Amino acid sequence: MPRPQRVQQAGYVQHIVCRANDQLVLFPSNEDCAQYIALLNEARSVFPLYIYNYVLLDHHIHLLVEPKEDGNLARAMEMVQKNYAKYFNKKYNRTGHVFQGRYKSFVIQEDKYFMACSRAIDFDPVAARKVDAPEDYKWSGYHVLALGQSNGINLDEHTIYRELGSTSKERQMVYKALVNNLQTEDLNLLERRAGILGDREFKRRFK
Repeated sequence: MPRPQRVQQAGYVQHIVCRANDQLVLFPSNEDCAQYIALLNEARSVFPLYIYNYVLLDHHIHLLVEPKEDGNLARAMEMVQKNYAKYFNKKYNRTGHVFQGRYKSFVIQEDKYFMACSRAIDFDPVAARKVDAPEDYKWSGYHVLALGQSNGINLDEHTIYRELGSTSKERQMVYKALVNNLQTEDLNLLERRAGILGDREFKRRFK
């Protein structure tokens, strides 16, 4: 079976999934989450990316990103994953792989799937039974997008998010309602194999 297609062109939003090797707990402490965020911020400054949403969980990471230049996504992710693995192994006095191979990704047709994917990312800690509500989990973009609170990362506002309201407060209120009204099919987006998520015409662009 051929490997799913990776798209490295600028200008396309992608959902990134990074999984732990052998069910390793990636973030035993808040300090580790903060370190990953710091490395992500460093990488985006070297290889510019828009970062629209994220969540850090025990065994996996979700990112919603858009490279500003061709090839930046692969370079940025390589930088983050390598540096976090080095930090993690040194801190916990271990050797070996931290992540389960390379990251997985799929390109999103924005007008159809952007908001569904974003709100599924924010609901994932609840689906994983880490917390009872999205606001109870610190390390996700929900605090920025729905509550207006910073947690170490400056998220970019996608046009679709900005269209939710004319003010920050209005956008946050509408986004919070969207997450609370999550549909089962939205969560299923997080379980897809890497590839392209869109209609037939959208997929044809990459052939």
